[in-house]
Amino acid sequence: MEKKKKKKRDSLKLVKIKEAIKLINQEVNLIGIVLERREPKRCRNNDWICTVRIMDDSYPSPGLTVNVFSNTFEELPRIKNHQDIILFIRIKMKSFDSGEGVNAACNKMVSSFAVYEGGTTYQCTSNFYDDAQYKSSIDDLRKSLANRSRVDQALQSESSRTKAQTEEKFSLLREIKEGKCLDLVCKILHVSEDMTDIFVWDGTDAPPVPILAYEIEEGEFSSSLLVHNLLSRDVLLGFPTVGTILRVSVNSHIFHWVKPGEWVELYHLLCEVDKGSWIGKATDSTDVQLARDERLVEKITRIFFLYNKTRIYDKRVSFKLGHIPFWSFPSPPGLTETDDDQAPFVTLMDIITFPKVTYKYRCIVRVVAAHPSQVEDLCSNENSGQQVLFTLEDPTATLDAFLCDKDAEYFWGLRSQNTDMLRKKWNRLLGITESSESGAPKNPPWIECCILSYYTHKADPWKTRFYKIFGTRLLD
Repeated sequence: MEKKKKKKRDSLKLVKIKEAIKLINQEVNLIGIVLERREPKRCRNNDWICTVRIMDDSYPSPGLTVNVFSNTFEELPRIKNHQDIILFIRIKMKSFDSGEGVNAACNKMVSSFAVYEGGTTYQCTSNFYDDAQYKSSIDDLRKSLANRSRVDQALQSESSRTKAQTEEKFSLLREIKEGKCLDLVCKILHVSEDMTDIFVWDGTDAPPVPILAYEIEEGEFSSSLLVHNLLSRDVLLGFPTVGTILRVSVNSHIFHWVKPGEWVELYHLLCEVDKGSWIGKATDSTDVQLARDERLVEKITRIFFLYNKTRIYDKRVSFKLGHIPFWSFPSPPGLTETDDDQAPFVTLMDIITFPKVTYKYRCIVRVVAAHPSQVEDLCSNENSGQQVLFTLEDPTATLDAFLCDKDAEYFWGLRSQNTDMLRKKWNRLLGITESSESGAPKNPPWIECCILSYYTHKADPWKTRFYKIFGTRLLD
């Protein structure tokens, strides 16, 4: 019986697309270069469909559309790169529009496929058998791909249809607005185990979020970026330390195939502010695709030159002012001064992922919350050390830092000031105005400060690591 099955599989020869489109209602074996992959969708019978468009040297444009059907999402094609090669076995040629159009159907009941990067298989269906007899054909197509002439013509034809609108369509994270949807070219940094959250990045700084007073008073404020609280330090060590990392909440199958390290195009992503934090939300109209054109990624993001592997990100990191928040330029408003004005600036993500437990840093941040929250409590008899816990924020992370004892006296200049003068400084530091006291959002200013990381238990320094502000003075 097995020999008969094998003989039936081998009875179909590999044909060119130009020949296949004439074989209506017949089963064929095809091999082609992937020009396009559309996002999977549910069929009425609850199965899945994924459409790919392929070409070969006999039919470079417009290519052949193949509809792949499966009862499981995992058995659909996952195309890593444009110009990868796909081999279809026993797909059925069909006509539509009264014979004007031709496509093909790949049904798992009788059909199978395998996908190749170079000459290596990276995906195949569970019913796909040995492809040894097709190796020479795959190699020939790969060699023709190296020649690129017809392939480039087809890809350029595809690109020219969407290039102008695509370049205008994509936004950067620094351009996000609350309640608005955007299209984004970004890098997947991490995917949660339960696939409910993905973390994306494009190297730019998201705008600071106005803060509502009631969120702080009721303990609902979670600040701009809590990525470092959601993920382990080991994961954070692999993240870039400049640019905002956006958490995207997903509840859709379309994200099941994304992997860390991939550049993708996110379409119609809803951006919202939740308790002081930027988040992205996938909606019914959200779509995701692999970034199809490395040169387009380069042009849109202006962060990575993927085509020649030269990183603008590296240039920003090495640049003296590269770790300063975009939104603080040209410079902070001069509310503070530090004792060490020669130390290089770092981001809060730099501090969180620094390899040493104890170290001194200089950064530019906003003070978005304070505990105690009232200036009167700072001067109370119960708080003789004037201790306050500030929540600091920059585009990369948030960080809780103590200010107390001599460092607090130096910061506030308490010995020469009364409560009214202290309140004036306090309000200016936290962005509190008459309008914000009546419920309007407050927008704290950027300040420069020095931070010291330290530990409280030598036996477990990383788990007892804390931060405090030092060597910083709030000016009159």
